[in-house]
Amino acid sequence: MKIKIAWCFALALTMLGCKSTPNYDYDQSVNFNEIKTYAWVVESKKNGTDGEFFLSDINHKRIVSAIDKQLLAKGLQKVAPSQAQVLVNYHRAITTKVERDLATTHPAYWSFGYGFHHANHMSLFMNINSLNRQYKLGSLLIDFINPDKQLIWRGAQETRLSKKSDPARRLAKINDAVAKILTNFPPSPAQ
Repeated sequence: MKIKIAWCFALALTMLGCKSTPNYDYDQSVNFNEIKTYAWVVESKKNGTDGEFFLSDINHKRIVSAIDKQLLAKGLQKVAPSQAQVLVNYHRAITTKVERDLATTHPAYWSFGYGFHHANHMSLFMNINSLNRQYKLGSLLIDFINPDKQLIWRGAQETRLSKKSDPARRLAKINDAVAKILTNFPPSPAQ
């Protein structure tokens, strides 16, 4: 029984270690409790290249909408840039990563053993193959900038992207990432 409990505890620790938490930083001299209004930074945005799903105008609208909803839920009001106490901007980046995995074609998965082959020569074998897979890693950064154009808060989240997602899943993934990033905004005075 103790072994089962130890395995469950080890599994729980492993799952907690896999949880992705957003990274954030902020200027500690800023009183975030006074911030009640925001506006979007007005600048030209880059369009995606080579048919990139993730850098499309559609995803731009999803990200802006998700951030607006989160800030509204936190009590911030969207106003004209000239009246805003902070300006909001986001950045997205996509990098191609390579994941290496070990696999085998043997039915017993890990195949260790020995045997006699060709004229009674004894041999030792291990049947393992290395697989390399490419995947896209998406990074989303959200910035809050004061009217003097100084960064006062930044949050970021990374996640694995899939081109095979349907629009509903993409929207859910964006909403989830934005909610995780903005969990720490505004920072509490004790942080």
